[in-house]
Amino acid sequence: MKLWEKLLTLSVTCVLSVSLLAGCSGTTTSSTTAPAGTESGNETAGGEMFNIALTAAFTGFDPLRTNDSASTYVNAQIYETLYRINPETGEYDPLLATELPEYSEDGLTVTVKLREGVTFHDGTPFNSEAVKYTFDLIKDPDFGSARASIASSIDTMECPDDYTIVFHLLYEDGVFTAKLAHTNSAIVSPTAQQNQDLMVDPCGTGPYKFVSSVSGSNVVLTRNDEYWGEAPAIKDVTMTYIADESTAVSRMETGEADFMPNISVEQLSRVESNASLTAATSEAAALYYVGMRASSSANPIMAEEDFRIAIAKGIDKEGYVEYMMQGYAETAYSVLGPKIFGYTPEAEEANIAYDPEGAKAILDAHPGWADEKLVFLVPSTPGYAKMGEYFQASLKDAGFNNVQIETLDWTAWLTESQVDNRFDITVYGWSNVTRDGSELMEPNFHSVNGQKRMRATEEDAAKLDAYIDASKTTSDTAVRTENLQACNNMLMEEGYVQPVYNSVNIFCYNNKYTNITRDPGGAFYVMDFEYAS
Repeated sequence: MKLWEKLLTLSVTCVLSVSLLAGCSGTTTSSTTAPAGTESGNETAGGEMFNIALTAAFTGFDPLRTNDSASTYVNAQIYETLYRINPETGEYDPLLATELPEYSEDGLTVTVKLREGVTFHDGTPFNSEAVKYTFDLIKDPDFGSARASIASSIDTMECPDDYTIVFHLLYEDGVFTAKLAHTNSAIVSPTAQQNQDLMVDPCGTGPYKFVSSVSGSNVVLTRNDEYWGEAPAIKDVTMTYIADESTAVSRMETGEADFMPNISVEQLSRVESNASLTAATSEAAALYYVGMRASSSANPIMAEEDFRIAIAKGIDKEGYVEYMMQGYAETAYSVLGPKIFGYTPEAEEANIAYDPEGAKAILDAHPGWADEKLVFLVPSTPGYAKMGEYFQASLKDAGFNNVQIETLDWTAWLTESQVDNRFDITVYGWSNVTRDGSELMEPNFHSVNGQKRMRATEEDAAKLDAYIDASKTTSDTAVRTENLQACNNMLMEEGYVQPVYNSVNIFCYNNKYTNITRDPGGAFYVMDFEYAS
């Protein structure tokens, strides 16, 4: 009997979000006077408030210092990048730029032409100096960028005029255009960044302006009537954090909420039975995986490759997808997903299959291994908590007798999961905004530029770093793919990563609105939403 058939008492709660974050302190901030009727469900002078229910709390509104999905949902409405990935074609469309980057023959000089007539919400003009200022911050190790790797290839920048920025690179960066489209390279106002804390008082060039927020609870936005582009149909927006998903769905049912960007499989039947609501899906480029530490783990036994491979053999990912996800995901057989550059079917050949008997055989061959304590660090958000419960049972079924779950709220997990000697295994998800393999591998698995959650042995870390560096320092797609596959294979074959599933976006909305979707990178843009006729 499969493990998942033994676990029918588990509730199906799999929140399909990139990252689910707990809130900050309960303070209220405001940059302007809130419009009348900004409470949830009320009307404003410009029409109905569009209410978005989030099952994760945002951590802040500075796009350079946050990298969680809930914060990105807010920041994507306020800030803009030089380019935006077209959700239908996957191509890069100019946004604050006016045309695609011009690369020199050696790939070391990149010239970008910028849009004229754009101003930040504080009145500061958007120009090449603002772009340079933003990337200088990302490069500055003292600033604390959430994705410093975005600027790792930049040597210097120059501004020959107000609407031209020239990047001089240290090496030919095969993913540089993708980095310019990343939400963590959104352009910030130099004036605002120097005079206020953008984490609580944001200021961008986007179609929506910040009005007010209650930290960890909600944020209110209003349409930017000086926006350089086409004015959004929806005027006022409130995003509210509702920890309990069932309560969030109840607000959708009563009309107090209009859009949930993430909804679990468990709640789908409620939405589908309500004639006023639509449940929808869209393609996603998100991977969920079990990560293992070989060094700086809680238990030194993790340095043993066979022990990690036994863990990988004990992860019943097919059962999890079949039962818990009910068809709303695809089992992952490689770290590189099918929608990510660098993937080929050969990437799946390194997969370590679920094999509880094989795991037991490894444990039996090493007396005492079955009873070794494993610290399993699990975020408390619903989807991750269920993954933790399921895989703890899965590992027990494979002969591991002492897997101890330690549950942390998401904000604490983000910090604790980077601490030395803190845990042995964990679960994590990553939404690949750029859909590029190097931008998946580097932030997750590079020992210097990455988040340092997964820790390989010193020897293996050097090899992984070399593969990642080689994959990003050329525009030769064949060379890039070769190195990405080598990295992919090593992560799985050496028992550092057991990929679990590639997700789809599941969301719901009120039928009063139309043209609502999420892009493969997980973001949504209220400026694209419309009223149904």
